[in-house]
Amino acid sequence: ESPAAAAAAADVERIAREALEAEVDLLVEKDLYKILGVRRGAKTEELKKAYKKRSLKYHPDKNPNDPDAKDKFQRIAEAYSVLADDKKRLKYDKSGDMDLEDFDMDQFMNMWVGEMMEDGGMVDDMMKEVLPWRDEEEKMMQFMEANVTKQGKNWVCKLDGQSLSNQRLMLAHFEKKYQFECDEWGKDQLNTMKASFESFMKQLTGIGDSSGEFLLPDGTKADMSKVKGVPDIRSHFQGKIDKANEQEKVLEIYRKVSAEDSTFVPDTKELAKLLGLEEGVAEDLKTDTKRLLHRLKRKIDELNEEEDEEADLMEQMGGLGGLDGMGGLGGFGGPGGMAGKGGLGGLLGGMGGGMGGMAGMEGMLESMLGGMDPDDPEALMKLLGGMGGMPGMGGFGGLGGGAGGFSSPPPRGGRRSH
Repeated sequence: ESPAAAAAAADVERIAREALEAEVDLLVEKDLYKILGVRRGAKTEELKKAYKKRSLKYHPDKNPNDPDAKDKFQRIAEAYSVLADDKKRLKYDKSGDMDLEDFDMDQFMNMWVGEMMEDGGMVDDMMKEVLPWRDEEEKMMQFMEANVTKQGKNWVCKLDGQSLSNQRLMLAHFEKKYQFECDEWGKDQLNTMKASFESFMKQLTGIGDSSGEFLLPDGTKADMSKVKGVPDIRSHFQGKIDKANEQEKVLEIYRKVSAEDSTFVPDTKELAKLLGLEEGVAEDLKTDTKRLLHRLKRKIDELNEEEDEEADLMEQMGGLGGLDGMGGLGGFGGPGGMAGKGGLGGLLGGMGGGMGGMAGMEGMLESMLGGMDPDDPEALMKLLGGMGGMPGMGGFGGLGGGAGGFSSPPPRGGRRSH
């Protein structure tokens, strides 16, 4: 390849890269590839990298002075949720449409738990705060205790049969000979804690195996149905999705009816269901454009008000901390969020502190819920408060909403700004 051709190719690549990185109006842009800042042929790793970069840039916590930050963050999450799924991406590429009716709850739960558990992710970060040992010396001491036996007055090493008269000499023997083995043992201990937590979270979110059992840190298994205080996360998520679908349908009818020179007439049964009307009332209403738009706007306002109340509750509970698009996990354990051991750290700390049985697991759940009643809606909101903006959900506020695409000034489709 000639220098001139190479230079031309480099210029083309630079121009394409600059086009992808160019600022777009996330509130009105409809092209999901532009929202995420990737080319149409982007591979999985490119999508993931772009999502993390943009979600970090537009995270509400990093843009406190931008009243639209939450909605922008939501659009990025929505774009990723579609493009990261092969079937949804194929459908989008063909039609340009996103359809919440196709929302896959299992896929979302797997994505949520997977991102939480990935190497170098949130749980790994939290592990550093809740290690079962305070320093390297204490780790070596625990490793030694797991690999020695007492024979009379002597300490005997199970690894090489070395017999010494006291614990201090045995510790020196281990420090000299088994540092590598100690480090590997430490990694195994953390992996065991992590595997137990992942097993528990999969059962909690309904994506575990059909046995209903999860792995405890000591290697035994426990029945999820016997753990007290388990919140019904799936039902709560499904309720949010159902509400999002309802909101999107109402907004779509509003868009079509309010369009200039519109001749659109909504389906009577669907209109009656969405607005809670008798079919006869809906039949009369659908042909009266002015009254219909007024009624649709009132319904949208009701849905927005419900979202605002939930958003206020989440913010009061400290659920707006952030980490790689997770929208934070402040809900795990209250206002302290991830900063201390009261939340997710406390949960993992319970594992590290010998949570070998059911009592330990129930204590872990108590830590997770901050002592709140799992049947109390506020407790569940506290638990889920920080999950807005997760891939696949597009955030809890304004799911399926957004104000783009109206031909005339529409009612608000997302949450209010604070």
